[in-house]
Amino acid sequence: MKQQNKMTALYCRLSRDDELYGDSSSITTQKAMLAQYAKQNNFQNTGYYADDGYSGTSFNRPDFQRLVGDVEKGLVGTVIVKDLSRLGREYLQTGIYLENFFPDNGVRFIAIDDNVDSAKGTNEFVPFRNIINEWYARDISKKNKSAYRTKALKGEFIGSYAPYGYKKNPEDRHKLIIHEETGPIVKTMFEMAAAGKSTYLIAKFLKGERIKIPRMKVIEEQNTWHSESVMRYPYDWQPITVRNILLNRVYIGHMVSQKSCSKSYKNRKLIARPKEEWVEVKNTHEPIVDEETFNLAQKELSIKRRARGDKMENLFVGRVKCADCGKSLNLSRAKSHTSFACATYVRHGKEACTMHHINYRDVYEAVLNSIRIKSEQIRSDTQFFFDGMRDVFCKNADIEKTQKEKSIARTERRIGEINAIIKKLYEDNCIGKISDERFMILGGEYEAEQKGLREQLIADKKEYAAIAEKSDNISKFVSIIEKYKDLQNLDETVVIELLDKVVVYEHEKANGKTIQKIDIYYNFIGIA
Repeated sequence: MKQQNKMTALYCRLSRDDELYGDSSSITTQKAMLAQYAKQNNFQNTGYYADDGYSGTSFNRPDFQRLVGDVEKGLVGTVIVKDLSRLGREYLQTGIYLENFFPDNGVRFIAIDDNVDSAKGTNEFVPFRNIINEWYARDISKKNKSAYRTKALKGEFIGSYAPYGYKKNPEDRHKLIIHEETGPIVKTMFEMAAAGKSTYLIAKFLKGERIKIPRMKVIEEQNTWHSESVMRYPYDWQPITVRNILLNRVYIGHMVSQKSCSKSYKNRKLIARPKEEWVEVKNTHEPIVDEETFNLAQKELSIKRRARGDKMENLFVGRVKCADCGKSLNLSRAKSHTSFACATYVRHGKEACTMHHINYRDVYEAVLNSIRIKSEQIRSDTQFFFDGMRDVFCKNADIEKTQKEKSIARTERRIGEINAIIKKLYEDNCIGKISDERFMILGGEYEAEQKGLREQLIADKKEYAAIAEKSDNISKFVSIIEKYKDLQNLDETVVIELLDKVVVYEHEKANGKTIQKIDIYYNFIGIA
């Protein structure tokens, strides 16, 4: 193809980082500028290639790759950009395109603002400009990470799309409000999970109700994130989608962020951060579910359920544990009885654990009788039961709370004193009363002390909350068990609401009799 018949490619690029840090050249502005330059300099047969929202540190951009393809086909004779940074901000790769790819394919390259035109010879400053562009990209990356972490620590929402069940507040896009349509759906999902329904059954229910999947809602409401498969199957809920929603603490009003990060400013592939590096700020928005329902759902999610061919009901699935190895006891049915046996022993033999086993009916009766006894105690004297439980589980709680309150007050007071001291040191340094060296030494010591105090304050507040929670948990337990004062039989609802686990010990012999010891642990109060 003759050079005069080849296309003049007008390439534009703009990333979110460019917009954030002051580059006002929008895609529309770039197109207008390039078109005017082409017209004034008599470039014919022009065509646009534009990548909006793509970083210059990567060349894996849709329209740039289309441009590369057209160059390789011999369709492009000239490439014009606003400046070198529009082509890319990665020094080595940008140099390869400028010094090898374009010349090897007979393509003239022009960067208007940088006064670069390959037809006029080599510009010695081009490599330096490319290095500066890469430094700029690295600097932006650091500033972005710092800015996002600051927002995360303030409890602001920094995602592109609100979590399913929420939407961004129109008055403040960093705040979440409950979505009037999808919020109730999320609440139903948690209630089903807390009642023992598996993620598979929840997904099946949502699909049957023809409720659109989260990505389909984004496509409808944001007109973005399009996918042919999603458009074709808008109700195709998967168990993993349900599970990810049920595990998200955003639904109890807490903002959890910084869960992933990019490998580097050049490689935007996300990698998971360790949980201890996540940032969680509590009570940042209205919760969709209460913490009790959320915690029940987490507990049910942690239980591994297996489909049984004999359809035998096991009310205690995942809740009967071995006292020695801590693993769950498997349920099996023989001709004469149904019983639990230690999974570790069954799988690995006596070298791994001992033969803990118990009849299913014995577990059933022990749990039922325990609930009946506690219900009767509450019926006889609720306050006496509550006080007795409080003596057991909240022993010295009032003393501990008072001590923590005093410790917290002392720590906060000292932090305030250090702030005042550092301010005074700064003022004295400014007017020359103390030297810079002395200021640095003293300031460093006080800042180190203050850092330790802040860490201690966080720990004390957590311990204080845990102490206060003990009394609340007893009240929760009493309010639940009161519903079952006349309990005749166990069912799934009773077990999920009340029972944490049953710990089974190995059989012992005493006075010629075999003794089977078990411990029953309840939700909220533990062993009782």
